[in-house]
Amino acid sequence: MTRRPLLLLAAVVLALAGCGDEPTRQPDSAEVARQMTLTLERGDDDYGEALAYWGRVNDALVRCMADGGQTYQPYVDQWAVDRRIALGVSREEFVERYGYGLTTLIDYLPPGVRRVDPNLATLRRMTPEQRETHQSRLTSCRREARQEFGPAPHVDTSAMTAEEGHRRDEILAAVDKDPRLVRASADRARCIEAKGFASADSRSLALSGAAERYRDGFQRAALAAEEAGRDSSALRLTDVFGVADLAELKQLQQREIAEARQVEPCQWTYDDTYQVVYREHLDRVREGRN
Repeated sequence: MTRRPLLLLAAVVLALAGCGDEPTRQPDSAEVARQMTLTLERGDDDYGEALAYWGRVNDALVRCMADGGQTYQPYVDQWAVDRRIALGVSREEFVERYGYGLTTLIDYLPPGVRRVDPNLATLRRMTPEQRETHQSRLTSCRREARQEFGPAPHVDTSAMTAEEGHRRDEILAAVDKDPRLVRASADRARCIEAKGFASADSRSLALSGAAERYRDGFQRAALAAEEAGRDSSALRLTDVFGVADLAELKQLQQREIAEARQVEPCQWTYDDTYQVVYREHLDRVREGRN
């Protein structure tokens, strides 16, 4: 399986909504493609535009929740924007400094976002029934916000029905079978293997797995700080881990950057081809030509 470009991947990996209360219907392919195109185009938003989007969404969520007798604290999740976009660097600069961004940005916090959802404290004080009511209202309010403001920039966590998701997957399968992408995928594999690395997407899993205890440990420390009434935004890895652990992490980071500097240029040619082919297929579906 060939890795899709990061922004495109964010644009098409949508969480399927539970729609058992709605009748099954055949989705309109053009509408599905239109939603996918909107999400793709939001991937070009800069960081200021992304924060402005979440500001509008949060204002709407506060009002909507209040209308349902619930409270909501405005919150922009730390993963709501792509790290490279937040840093304001090119893909070449990102790889040179941070590799894949797996082990190198664990304690990085983009401006204007938070490590921990401030609404969690309120939820913990609720009974199970109250939490269910609150979460149901929040899901409805988020759906309304997406309908009003469109897809989120960079990482879309909005919902499609199961039927729409199935049609989306069919469109993506057609994209993957395009002869240009088949050739680009083969070229990518040859390029990576010529540099001495495995071309399968699972190549980076070892790095990601090795960094997991650092990510989890850091997030637990951030949550503990917030629960104790402290601001976790200034928390750094050096506040959480000892010298030996940090030395091991440093080795992982150096390994990641060294590998990414060699591998990622092979990926970029594929990414650029995917961008063109993906948009062409969406255009054809929207125009009824596919």
